[in-house]
Amino acid sequence: MKRQWLQVLAVAFVLTAVLAGCSGHQIRKEADKYSMKAYEDGVLRAQSQGKGLNGRFLGEMRRSFAGEGIKLTHEMFAEDSRGNVSYQYLIAGQPSQNITLHVFSNLDERKERIPEWYGSSDIAVTPTTKTEIYSKYNASLVYTSMGKEKAKYSKKIKSLFTGLLERLNLSKDEPPEHLKKLQRGDQDYYGPTPTSRS
Repeated sequence: MKRQWLQVLAVAFVLTAVLAGCSGHQIRKEADKYSMKAYEDGVLRAQSQGKGLNGRFLGEMRRSFAGEGIKLTHEMFAEDSRGNVSYQYLIAGQPSQNITLHVFSNLDERKERIPEWYGSSDIAVTPTTKTEIYSKYNASLVYTSMGKEKAKYSKKIKSLFTGLLERLNLSKDEPPEHLKKLQRGDQDYYGPTPTSRS
C-alpha cells in the first residue's frame, strides 16, 4: 500500500512539474506577444525567406539606394489600424538624414493621410530642415534632411524612388499588384502581374 501511495505521489509530482513547465512556457509565449517579440521574430523569419512585409521589394529598394552610395540603415516599421504600413531608415546611420516609405491601403488613403501628416506641400523647408515628399500610386517616400547636409541626397532619392517604380514596369494609374501585395503582406509580391500580349 505504501509503495502504491509513493508511486501515485511520484506520478503526481512529475505531472505537476510538467504542467508547471508548460504553464511557464505559455506565460513566456504570451509575454512575447505583448512585448512585440513574436511579431519581430515573424518579420525576421519573413525577411530571411524574402517574403512578407520586408521582402524582396524593400530589398531591391535598399540595393538600388546602396548602388548610388545611399546606405539605408536602422530599419523601423509600423502598421496603423487602417492597414497602412510605414518603413523608416536612416541614411548611413545619420539621424539628420532619413527616409520613410509609406505604403497605403489605397490611393484615396494616401491622398488623405499625407497632407494630414506633412501638410499640403510636397516640399517643406525651414532654416535647418527640408522635407520632400514623392508619391506614386499608393506609396509615398518622405526624405527629411537637417543641418549642414540639408538636401544632400534630394536629386538621387527622387530619381531612385520614381526609377525603382518605373523599372518594375509600373505605368498604370492604379497601384501595381506588387504594391498592393506589399501592403497586404502577401507571401510573394515582387514584380508586376504578368499581362497577356495581343
